[in-house]
Amino acid sequence: MANKRKNDSQPETHRKRRRLSAPRPFPIVPTSVSATGPRSAHKEGKNLICITRKTSLGAYMRRCKDLAVKNGYKTLHLSAMGAAIPHLLKLALALPPILPFEVRAEYTTGTVEVHDEVDGGEEDGDITYETRGKSTLRVVMTFDSNPAPKTKDNVVFAEPEQGVEDVVEAV
Repeated sequence: MANKRKNDSQPETHRKRRRLSAPRPFPIVPTSVSATGPRSAHKEGKNLICITRKTSLGAYMRRCKDLAVKNGYKTLHLSAMGAAIPHLLKLALALPPILPFEVRAEYTTGTVEVHDEVDGGEEDGDITYETRGKSTLRVVMTFDSNPAPKTKDNVVFAEPEQGVEDVVEAV
């Protein structure tokens, strides 16, 4: 078994990388609302949702359904970065079947620059900043007030434009 040996000629450096928080796609609290009040008192900005891996898919589904059905929002702006992107895609695909109206979704991908603080090690002591790119996904879901078309096994059936009587008379 071959052991990996450290090269004795190079001094050992311990560089610590601290990831700084990434910029949010929209403000946490709208400027017209008190930031110190309870979240339940906020009326604006409820439809701007940042998706994280920490919150379960079921919680996001409940929240989005309540915003659309109970609060009457016509659009939802969902945003995710990095490892939360698959979570957002699952949410965007899980919402249309549970909502009572037609849903239109617009997907936008992008990259955000994030900064890392790098400690130079014991000898240097200098702190430097490095920039890297992080993937983002933004989904804007728009709801129609019309009910969703009838489906059976995920196949959409169009409503007939003419009545049965009209078809019989035409033949």
